[in-house]
Amino acid sequence: MNSLLVLARCLLAAAFVVAGTAVHAGEYKPVSPVRANGETAEATSSGVKRDWDAAVGGVLVYGPDYAGSDNQRLHLGPGFYLRYGRVSIATRSGFRTAGDPGERAGLRIDLSPSDRLRFAVGLRYDAGRQESSGDGLKGMGDVPSTVRVRMMGSYRLDEGWSAGSAVLLDALGRGGGWQADVSFGRQMRFDADTTWSFGTALSLAGDRHMQTYFGVTEEQAARTGYPVYEPRSGLRDVSAFVNARTNLGGSWHTFYGGSVSRLLGPAADSPLTKQPSSWGLNVGLVYRF
Repeated sequence: MNSLLVLARCLLAAAFVVAGTAVHAGEYKPVSPVRANGETAEATSSGVKRDWDAAVGGVLVYGPDYAGSDNQRLHLGPGFYLRYGRVSIATRSGFRTAGDPGERAGLRIDLSPSDRLRFAVGLRYDAGRQESSGDGLKGMGDVPSTVRVRMMGSYRLDEGWSAGSAVLLDALGRGGGWQADVSFGRQMRFDADTTWSFGTALSLAGDRHMQTYFGVTEEQAARTGYPVYEPRSGLRDVSAFVNARTNLGGSWHTFYGGSVSRLLGPAADSPLTKQPSSWGLNVGLVYRF
């Protein structure tokens, strides 16, 4: 695991050097992800290409308190997105201008050689988990926040279909361990102003991640009354989603969607898991510059 973490840090450092060199040398040739209004991400409505994109807005999310919770909660929060050349940062995935099924929040460097074959490496802040997030976590203690290294790739098939995979590593060694996922989905245009996508994903995780988020130590068992539980690596969850983006006119856009998921294997068997199946909804309003 330590060797994987060292390799990930080396790849990330190399990617920053390559991306920075390409941007400053004027070698950046952006691929053409599609915006919600049909423009490519590097072009304005006048067709003039540019090296940057930006967006700000807010999002409303309804979902479970934590993975395995039997209680749902409504959250409202701000978001932003900024891209220069191949380097971008976003607080939430829906704020990215690209319609890439593999898009995620965080700092990202696009290493894609083409529209069809896409690669990226980046960093993502992980807030961890607070004991106060749900009644089922009382006595479990907080999971500390950390920074995750994320390496991802996707391949676009015909008729809007694409397949992808990603690996996440806890860069600070704070109990997050490693996670990986594979996904398959399709993006389509509903009309001149709206694009929508749907897909499914399967994720798995290592021993450390499983223990941190689904395990119960002897000390935690004494505080909570839960039995001691030591999950091993294995499948974590399977999920499906439907998302859409609509141009409301000018620079205003909205995104909205829903998802369902189910914990699997050691995660589903955890005493912390009150409800293995969950669902969520989200809607956001975005102003793109």
